[in-house]
Amino acid sequence: GRRMRRLLICALLAAAAAELVTLASEEAFEQRVMQDSEVWAVLFTSRTRDDDPKSKAMLQAFHGLAAGLGHLMSWGRADVDDVKAFSSEFNIRKRMVPRAVLFASRARMAEVLRLDLITEDALEAAVREALGSVAEETTAGQRWKKHTLAIGGSGDKDEV
Repeated sequence: GRRMRRLLICALLAAAAAELVTLASEEAFEQRVMQDSEVWAVLFTSRTRDDDPKSKAMLQAFHGLAAGLGHLMSWGRADVDDVKAFSSEFNIRKRMVPRAVLFASRARMAEVLRLDLITEDALEAAVREALGSVAEETTAGQRWKKHTLAIGGSGDKDEV
């Protein structure tokens, strides 16, 4: 009784903390992902390939990281047919899915995450590598923010 209830409550809290967001329309994609100041990873999929082993593995990895890293960034999935404008803007064709894409810039830019092995660990490593200093320098307890591309004289001492 009590132990089972406690497990259920923990599971519910974990699910509430972070879940994989289904981006079912171009409006949802624009508002949730593009307008957000925080980092997003989006898995582009296609209904025609949902049963494909690679799609299943990638979806499982995304679900796992939505739970595991959901306190740091947002995780979504979008069917290429539901978000045609974005599929075309970021050059994602149906034959390329599943495709993991990182949105880590305020500019309309995206980075394809290339994985040799489709596992949660490999996906997390690819995300952290792509984010670089954003992931390393973010204060504990803070969510990862998209970076703003400074064009021209930003006056950074590091620049040569």
